[in-house]
Amino acid sequence: MRVTITPLEAGSEELRITALWRYEAFLKDDGFSIADSEAQLGQLTTAPEGCETALIARADGRIAGICLLVLHELEPLHDVSPWLASLYVTPEFRGLGLARDLIRTIEEHARRNGIRKLHLYTVDAEDLYLKYGWRIAERFVSHGVAQVLMSRDL
Repeated sequence: MRVTITPLEAGSEELRITALWRYEAFLKDDGFSIADSEAQLGQLTTAPEGCETALIARADGRIAGICLLVLHELEPLHDVSPWLASLYVTPEFRGLGLARDLIRTIEEHARRNGIRKLHLYTVDAEDLYLKYGWRIAERFVSHGVAQVLMSRDL
């Protein structure tokens, strides 16, 4: 399987697809719409060269996943920055290393832009991130859901 990871392009079909994934996986229970998700991703595709980015993974030419590097989470619960956010791999491509590839590519992008530490929230992927060198910074409950704040020194 040939995997490529590239920036998400403004106005692309991939932007619409990943906006729907992101909405379904992370945003729908927090009062956001699919249009909100698309607008947020669109802003990342036109952000000035530097920190923030949206990356997509393709496996054998098929869109298979997304991951973001953002300065601020949508609902900041912690006063830290920047964030690895919205890591999502479609079910048919899970278990093939795409999450690892997306995480590593976001980390490398951050390093190239002078970032020395990243943060993330997770509800159910703590073990995945621990496997790739992230550490638990704090456990907390938000909106009745147990979450983990994690960080990684780069």
